[in-house]
Amino acid sequence: MRGLPNFRGVAAAMCVSAIAVMAAQPAHAQRQIDDPALSPMLFGPTEKEKRDKIRQDEQDQEEALYLTAEQERDANELDDPKVRPIFGSGDDQEDRTRTRITLGEKDENRGFFGALTFLTPEETNLSIGVGPVYEPDYFGSNDYEFNADPQVYVKFRDFIFLDDDGADFGIIGFSRFRLGPSVRIKARRDQDDNPALDGLGDVGTTFEFGGFVATTFLDRFAFKAKARHGLKTGHRGTIVDGYITALLFRAGPVSVSTSGQASWIGNRYADAYFSITPEQSARSGGRLGPYDVDAGFRDVGGSVNAYINIRDRWSLNPYARYNYIFDDYAETPIIKDYGDRHQFAVGFHIMREFTFGGTGQ
Repeated sequence: MRGLPNFRGVAAAMCVSAIAVMAAQPAHAQRQIDDPALSPMLFGPTEKEKRDKIRQDEQDQEEALYLTAEQERDANELDDPKVRPIFGSGDDQEDRTRTRITLGEKDENRGFFGALTFLTPEETNLSIGVGPVYEPDYFGSNDYEFNADPQVYVKFRDFIFLDDDGADFGIIGFSRFRLGPSVRIKARRDQDDNPALDGLGDVGTTFEFGGFVATTFLDRFAFKAKARHGLKTGHRGTIVDGYITALLFRAGPVSVSTSGQASWIGNRYADAYFSITPEQSARSGGRLGPYDVDAGFRDVGGSVNAYINIRDRWSLNPYARYNYIFDDYAETPIIKDYGDRHQFAVGFHIMREFTFGGTGQ
């Protein structure tokens, strides 16, 4: 399998480094949020962090009262020519406008995003990042390549949760339980992605719509299940994903979690990605024999993720992932003759967190 020996070495090195960092407070984004999203924002704050947040909220309320009083004073003095620059100022105090825009070193983002806080009356958390990933060029391939892997994690008012698996809308939620609609855009698979796919045609970009249910428990475990159906274009099939995640440890600036995953697919989804019609076989020059597969469990897998806090709002997120494809799908000529049922990926992200509303921390 081309490229895989080097990959296994990289994966082994990743596992060793993940174990080595077991001497270490999670990434700020992970500490900040208490929700069931499978992301760096997974497990929520510790009790100490909750107490610190309450103290910070009280300080911010005092600041808000102070600023409100200033704004009222400025509004009352607006028509007084003494405070207009053309007439000179009758007040020798420092320019408080600058103070309102930036409130010290720990509030470096408020100046830039302060104008947006009225749009987000409750705290909204955003983490963005990018990094390389070494992965198969299509699901089931034995050819590996490096790709850019941009990441966005958003939690808005305990309602919208967005990560690399789509957007979930927690219409119904109580305690640590959420359920509601879920959407995802699945990227297209081009037959030009790999010579093994020649003759099969493209599977277009798919807009998937469905629902999700998720919960966290014991402050260390999270469960999420999603059922979605492709609309209009692409595979037009159904896929059901289930995830279970456990926080392994949290020490100093480092936390490590592990996840298990399983996927079930419907007939149309299976036909789009794994079946080969006689016409497709002919277009491949007979290289790919006809093959038909029905609905069933497609694969199971697992991953290990580390979150390493860097300063206050930056984090490093190395990860490794493995998937095992079940027999019915691994037997398609696309995988049996030109691919591998064992699928690996390894990579890392450099993440940056922003917080709007709330404490602004």
